[in-house]
Amino acid sequence: MQALLRKTKKVDNPLVWIDCEMTGLDVFGDDHIIEVCCIITDGDLNVVDEEGYESTVYYSKERLDSMGEWCVSQHNSSGLVAKILDHPEQTLERVQQELLSYIVKYIPQSRVGILAGNSIHMDKIFLMKDMPRVTDHLHYRLVDVSTIMEFGRRHNPELMKCCPKKTGLHTAKSDILESLAQLKWYRDYYFKNKQETKDVVQAFQEEKMNE
Repeated sequence: MQALLRKTKKVDNPLVWIDCEMTGLDVFGDDHIIEVCCIITDGDLNVVDEEGYESTVYYSKERLDSMGEWCVSQHNSSGLVAKILDHPEQTLERVQQELLSYIVKYIPQSRVGILAGNSIHMDKIFLMKDMPRVTDHLHYRLVDVSTIMEFGRRHNPELMKCCPKKTGLHTAKSDILESLAQLKWYRDYYFKNKQETKDVVQAFQEEKMNE
């Protein structure tokens, strides 16, 4: 079973996994976040709080009906639209504050938590637009799992075929859990472990001592 950390314990090298569902991808236009989920792990990818934070962001039925064809079909079939309409109290400002409070609860110091996920740059752009106080609290660096996947496809395509595939449910929490599972797989099967790199480290340390 996945190891859980005590809530009161300091989270070492925290990763803040966030996934957003949007009305579309036109960040410079009228598209916005309609669902957000956050799960925090330490540097060893242990989950701090299994439940995480998850919320819809309220928009009217008229606004949701005006989304593009793919979004209307996907977000209705997944039940997301119904969840949004059932919670009009979850305004953008309220969700931003709840999400920020959740992150600060485990990572009180700003510029420490690093945003992580698949194609996480897109989520960050929308977060900067809709929830700037959240991104202001986080480090500017990103851990983008997609980068490893794209490099792996070019470097070792046969191995990459063994990587866990995403199911395509397109809910914020399922996307995060699948991204986390992929990064764990890359760590275990694609990256070299400490035992495999000890000779390189030892040679480097000896070289530094002889300078």
